[in-house]
Amino acid sequence: MGFAGIGRLGVRESMGNQSNEPDKVHNPHETRAKALFSNKEAFISLLRDCVKAEWMDELDVDSLRKVNVQFILQDFSKKEADIIYEARLNNGSGKVVFYIHAELQSSVDYRMPYRLLLYMVEILRHHYNNSDEKARQGKDFRFPAVVPIVYFSGSQEWTVPTELREMFDGHERFGESLLNFRYALVDTKGYDDESVKNFNSKLLKVMLMFENAKSAAGLVEVLQKYRSEIALLNEEEIRILNVVTDILDIIYGSGEGKKALSAIRSGSKEVSGVLSDLIQNERERERQFISQGVKQGVKQGVKQGVKQGVKQGVRQEKLNTAKALLGLGDSVEKIMLATGLPKEKIEEVRKQMNAKP
Repeated sequence: MGFAGIGRLGVRESMGNQSNEPDKVHNPHETRAKALFSNKEAFISLLRDCVKAEWMDELDVDSLRKVNVQFILQDFSKKEADIIYEARLNNGSGKVVFYIHAELQSSVDYRMPYRLLLYMVEILRHHYNNSDEKARQGKDFRFPAVVPIVYFSGSQEWTVPTELREMFDGHERFGESLLNFRYALVDTKGYDDESVKNFNSKLLKVMLMFENAKSAAGLVEVLQKYRSEIALLNEEEIRILNVVTDILDIIYGSGEGKKALSAIRSGSKEVSGVLSDLIQNERERERQFISQGVKQGVKQGVKQGVKQGVKQGVRQEKLNTAKALLGLGDSVEKIMLATGLPKEKIEEVRKQMNAKP
């Protein structure tokens, strides 16, 4: 029994999505990840080229299918980009479920092993509840193997333990007695032109380079560099690339990515010049933006400096007044009224005066 069926409370599901349309969500980063991994070939390439799993040759890739089930947990329901695939092994002996969590926040989350555990338990619970009641009571009943994968595109270094048991106190002492699993980490920062050149999926290759673009100009440079691969993408892959390019244009506040992709798809002989112009225009826009930011920063800094200087001058004037009044023998209470300084500060000034030879 797979994931088809009536979902329980906390689960939303459907199995009829054969159009491979990316899930519609409000978070643009989540949409980007779901769009990429709605493509079966990109997901297979992720397993082969990024996870590099030893058991890939045992997987029946023809049986691999994306399952549109979203498990809703109270603590993390607004933070997930969940992609689930299921497949059978070549010998037909069992089933494997892949749970891909796209971690698209800029910072790392040290709760990740625990979060993955919660979702893995929900996957197993769902499988159990949708299995034949008599079959699940028999000795031959088996759960599917659940393989967790974290796809991380944040800027920080990923320093989260990749094994669940490292979250337990005394895990070194108790070893295999503790509940444990290891998740596969795909950190997009670890990929460059050289490391992706032999990837099976051209779409995954371009998308990984998108993650490291960091600007509109960088986005167009990626499109320029990989335009020969883009020209070979099929209709579904181009649709996904269009979705992702539009999202990145919104994030970067530019429409240059869409223009670049349109130029590549047009097959025009002038495409190289068009792309170079787009990059140059975007770099100039970035320089102007930085220049304006520097000017604004200097202006604000001067203004803040004047305010700070005035504040310090007023404070020093109060201290000088307190010192003069102390020299005249005025009481602390009178000086407090005259200067607005607290008693402790006036006593400090008195001690400094008495300490001088």
